[in-house]
Amino acid sequence: METDTEIEEQESPTPPPPAKKLSVPRISRQKPFDWFAGPPNPTIGEKALWIAVITQAMMDALARSRNSEAQYYKHEAIHWLTENSKDFIIVCHLAELDPDYVRKQAKKALASPRPWRAEPGKGKRYEERKSYRNRIKKTPVKNEILRGPWKKPTKGA
Repeated sequence: METDTEIEEQESPTPPPPAKKLSVPRISRQKPFDWFAGPPNPTIGEKALWIAVITQAMMDALARSRNSEAQYYKHEAIHWLTENSKDFIIVCHLAELDPDYVRKQAKKALASPRPWRAEPGKGKRYEERKSYRNRIKKTPVKNEILRGPWKKPTKGA
């Protein structure tokens, strides 16, 4: 004969297995042509598009042009970046960015603007190109004509 405790043990169902935690895939920084190696992924292109929209707004907001059209776009960009508009929030979400963070960084950049582009004749790339041109000028030019990999070069004509 079974006791009450044995009946309770038999009737109690086994506990359900623990629920699996949903893992959100991490978005890693991609190298320039990683997208080319795998199957087509339209979300990478869409994300880049919306990041470009935000970048263009920042460039317009930090523009130094005195042109009336540029001034209009500058005012619109500053308003779009700093106000709590619905389309700004949507664009940030499509770019997979936090709208509050983007707005905070935009306000920070607008408060203390730094030029995003070097003045003409200054900057790192200008100096690199200048030193390259000077090196090329200093190297002697060989007066040889190459006829192809199968023949030796001949002296100039």
